[in-house]
Amino acid sequence: MRKWRSLTALRACEAVARTGSVSTAATELNVTRPAISKQIALLEQDIGCALFERTGNRIRVTEAGQELYLGLKQAFDLMSSTAERVARRSGPGQRVRVLVCRDFASGWLAGQVGAFLVANPGLSVEITAEKNGNFRQAEDFDFRIFYGMHGQHLNGSLVESELCRWIDIPVCTQAFADRYLRPGQCVAEAPYLIDNNYDVWEEWCQFAGFNPGGARLHRTLFNETTMCVSVAASGGGLTIGDSFLTLPLVRLGELTVPFGTGVVSAQTYSLFSSENAGRSMAANRFEQWLRSCVLKYQSTVREQLALRGIRVVERPSSD
Repeated sequence: MRKWRSLTALRACEAVARTGSVSTAATELNVTRPAISKQIALLEQDIGCALFERTGNRIRVTEAGQELYLGLKQAFDLMSSTAERVARRSGPGQRVRVLVCRDFASGWLAGQVGAFLVANPGLSVEITAEKNGNFRQAEDFDFRIFYGMHGQHLNGSLVESELCRWIDIPVCTQAFADRYLRPGQCVAEAPYLIDNNYDVWEEWCQFAGFNPGGARLHRTLFNETTMCVSVAASGGGLTIGDSFLTLPLVRLGELTVPFGTGVVSAQTYSLFSSENAGRSMAANRFEQWLRSCVLKYQSTVREQLALRGIRVVERPSSD
């Protein structure tokens, strides 16, 4: 049978080991110094070994005490995070925590989430932008949004569901197109801006039936699509942009679609979450809003591309 130690004594031990002071621990726990000393003495007697060495007014953690402290720290951290999660999910003012790949966070979600907050007074959303695929497993997020091939980010503790696919669209400024993409010029000789994590130029050419005239000669690499799109908007090159990131600039006339074709992506934005059991009302509302918002935006993308005479190439269902 499991033997339960005094939680008061364990808390006193953790506080003294962490702060290195009986006085500081007593102040933190709102008890007297003798009370802390008594609890530690009882715990040492119960366990059967010394947890601290005392020399005058100084106290040092023993090897056994350090081992116990590390275990207690993990336990108390877990207790604290669990209590916070329960309080957050059951309290009147609820918060949704979302971990999102940087491109999707800054390029689209940040500009949309205000509508959710207006429609749901009393709820709040915490959005954390992160490198794609960095799940930060130790943290308590309601949702994670990353891109990739479905099933690429295998994770037994989370459930993956497809949020959407985007449309890959080559874009540049009109001035850049007039200079580098005139009839008779070799497209392969134009400066290219490439997201080193997502380079689908050759795949796009294949599906679009486009002959670039050879391998790209002048390439500048970035680690995020948003940077490629930003440089393209300043006239610095041709890039393939995610329709979530490029449509606003196309609508404003800051970017043009020189080849008149977009290709539906093979990869997806996926929503990763824990099992639905125990999910908060706020999280359920956020997911419902997010999927509805994405669906509406996707329809807008198709409408705007059609208005500009840009065809969209679908992928075979086997992809």
